[in-house]
Amino acid sequence: MIKDVRSYIHTVGNRLSKAFSMEAFGTEQQLEFWELSAEHLSRKESPSFGDIVNWMDLLYRAPVHFVYRLQGDKLVLDRRHVLTRNILRDKNEEQEPHKQSQQQKEYIKDFEYQLQNLEKKMSMDEVFKEQGIASHSIGQCEHIPLFKKDGEQWGIYCAGPYTKSPDQITPKLSIVGRLLANWLINLDDEESNPQREYEQKIDDVVSDLGSGKLNTEGVAQIMLRYVVNGRKVESGCIVEFTPGGHKLLASIGMKEKVAGYFTAEGEKALYKDSDGNLSATEFGQEFLKQWGKQVDVEYFNGEHHSGFLMVEKTDKGGKLDVEGLLEEIGLSLANLFDYRYKNEHFSDQLMDGYYKMLRAIEQSREKTRFHTPRMVAFVQRFGMFFGLEDDEMEIIIKTAKLHDIGYVGAISIEPGKTIGGELSHPLIGANLVEQLSIHRDVLEGIKTHHEWVNGNGSPSGLKSESIPWTGKIIGLFEFVVDFVETYAGDDSKTDDEWLELLSKNLMERADVEFDMVLIPTAIQLLQALGWQECVRLGVEE
Repeated sequence: MIKDVRSYIHTVGNRLSKAFSMEAFGTEQQLEFWELSAEHLSRKESPSFGDIVNWMDLLYRAPVHFVYRLQGDKLVLDRRHVLTRNILRDKNEEQEPHKQSQQQKEYIKDFEYQLQNLEKKMSMDEVFKEQGIASHSIGQCEHIPLFKKDGEQWGIYCAGPYTKSPDQITPKLSIVGRLLANWLINLDDEESNPQREYEQKIDDVVSDLGSGKLNTEGVAQIMLRYVVNGRKVESGCIVEFTPGGHKLLASIGMKEKVAGYFTAEGEKALYKDSDGNLSATEFGQEFLKQWGKQVDVEYFNGEHHSGFLMVEKTDKGGKLDVEGLLEEIGLSLANLFDYRYKNEHFSDQLMDGYYKMLRAIEQSREKTRFHTPRMVAFVQRFGMFFGLEDDEMEIIIKTAKLHDIGYVGAISIEPGKTIGGELSHPLIGANLVEQLSIHRDVLEGIKTHHEWVNGNGSPSGLKSESIPWTGKIIGLFEFVVDFVETYAGDDSKTDDEWLELLSKNLMERADVEFDMVLIPTAIQLLQALGWQECVRLGVEE
């Protein structure tokens, strides 16, 4: 009689091991493998992916275990787990980190670099369909096909690199694959998708942050439309004072030539203010002449910003009595500008706090110690080489500074997350700062900096022009910085050889991972800097 669960598992494990003739294993390994599978089978819930990896580790002793899910004609990276204890495993023996030689440490750095560039998507080509073989960035891996109960392929389980199934398990891989498929499909059903449960944790936190957002231009446009339509006229505008001139905040019915007076923001003023009384400057008089309308001007002055509303005069009565509301609308606009200023100031402070938290994560590992400062330094110099405008430079620098901010959210929810090891960080980062006063291009750059132009990136599989310019630039220099971090201090090649290899890698990924338009300027920048300057870049914040 079976007295307890442990003896039951032991009994089932013995029967399974005998049934599957696992002569390649020693008795202890044999029992451990099948006892563990019996233990998972005896539970109502499916084992976690970590549990599955530890079970498969008894077979393969591989550093990396990952799963691709079949979606259409593509295999999409679905789950990934790294067993660092196996990276330097020698004859099934562990080696403590402090005993690693310099050569072994360099090997680990190189391995981590290759791992971060693991393909997010793969095509089901004929060779793969016939032989089930594909080479990954980390090297050749063992693939176990996973099938649904109806026989349709669901995906593949991979373990590697440079490992193979024990001879005696090879005939039984269909059994192992059946168990794997059952557990992984059940996991997927339980979670709806592999990231659902984890992302729900993020959503639970982010949803409590409040929106904190108010579209200043949108509100101004609504108020302007109310006045213009209420007066039954055709045109009007709301203008903000800037340090050197005026900025058009909202407009209706203004011809392009007239609106063009505001394109050179801050260069010239339309009106001058004298104790709250506005009078048109010479430039302003020219502007009004081009507009060709008699206008009323309502000046508003807030704590931090001020401006004026201009709307066509009319002799006809409007459908709404807006005249008595102009002063109130002006006050509302002044409060709106003050809100925007305070919100921007608060957002900058909060994002600076997030940045310092991110830097603490990066500084916990030698390899990523200067990661974000390097990114900022590289994209700043790239922007100058590429000829970005001042406002574009500000956007790309902020995107570089915040591109990995998702790791702050990741580690806040689940400990143990490291730079390069968290696949969801672009979406988490976008969710984390979406509520703040931040330019849309910065937000989209955070979200898409791991997308590939051929559609094989993550998290959304965007292609080519669907990827914003910020995401394309940050993605390219994430690759450059990762390369520099991996090989800084490695004297196995000359400086010129490292630059040549990096340039070659970029060219190979042109129109695959990166936009070809960016590659020539990026390579020109690298050659201008030289390898040693690339290594030093960003080291001093």
